[in-house]
Amino acid sequence: MEKFNCTMKHYKGYMTVTVYGREIRTDRPKSRKMKEQIKDDLREVEENPNLSALEKMVLGAVLKQPKPERVRKRNASRTRKLTRAEKERFRDLIVMNFTDSGAKYLTLTYEKAEVTVDEASKDFENWVKRMRDRYGDFKYLAIRSFQRRGTIHFHVLATLPTIPKEELKDGTFQKIWGLGGVDVTRVYLLPFLYKKSRLQKYMMKNLAEFKGDERSYGKRLFLESKNLTKPEVWKGDYEELMDELKERGVELTEIERVRFPVDYLESMEITTYQVMDGNNELEATGEAS
Repeated sequence: MEKFNCTMKHYKGYMTVTVYGREIRTDRPKSRKMKEQIKDDLREVEENPNLSALEKMVLGAVLKQPKPERVRKRNASRTRKLTRAEKERFRDLIVMNFTDSGAKYLTLTYEKAEVTVDEASKDFENWVKRMRDRYGDFKYLAIRSFQRRGTIHFHVLATLPTIPKEELKDGTFQKIWGLGGVDVTRVYLLPFLYKKSRLQKYMMKNLAEFKGDERSYGKRLFLESKNLTKPEVWKGDYEELMDELKERGVELTEIERVRFPVDYLESMEITTYQVMDGNNELEATGEAS
């Protein structure tokens, strides 16, 4: 069983250090308290004289379901919101792959009024294939949004090479999509800090709206190429990890610190550092997850 109270993520020139108010344990066995509660509930159903045999059978079957299934049914009618883990994963992919100058931000729209999520996803895959045939391999991260008129459009971050001006002017680049409008903008700066990045906030807002729409149920939250890189992650004891960084000569300059309460962990404190790593040995720190 793994135990840790700190998670470190190493990005390009930055690091976030998250300290939890309560130690986290993985592979925790099912709570005895939970098992006892289910037994008590079953006993109460069986001993209830106001319930018919059929009602007791149905209620008993529901109580015996695995907890995830009960939670899934209970939450089915609730508005779906982005989880902290989903936001973090999406942001990690942005800052690891698209913060360098030269990334492109594209918007792909449809001319026709109605397009299903599955149809749009297939259209997007075909567009990527045609783009790679013409311009070579590239990374991408895309979200889908529902327009007011009901159809879908895409917001895409991509590491496309410089598109020849002639192909932009004569419509060659736009025709590769061929289903509507294409807008492309070069991203000169995508700040690491989320609160300073309007583009990150805008894409996260659209991502949240997509997840909250019932048409997105059962669909991938966003579309990503297989060649995206992710930050290195270490988990362990906060004091031990910080001591190891010092021993390796890694210099950390704090640029932001936030702390907030979390029900199941008591609290979380996230500190963002700028990293000076002259020895280039940071990847050996702790245990990569």
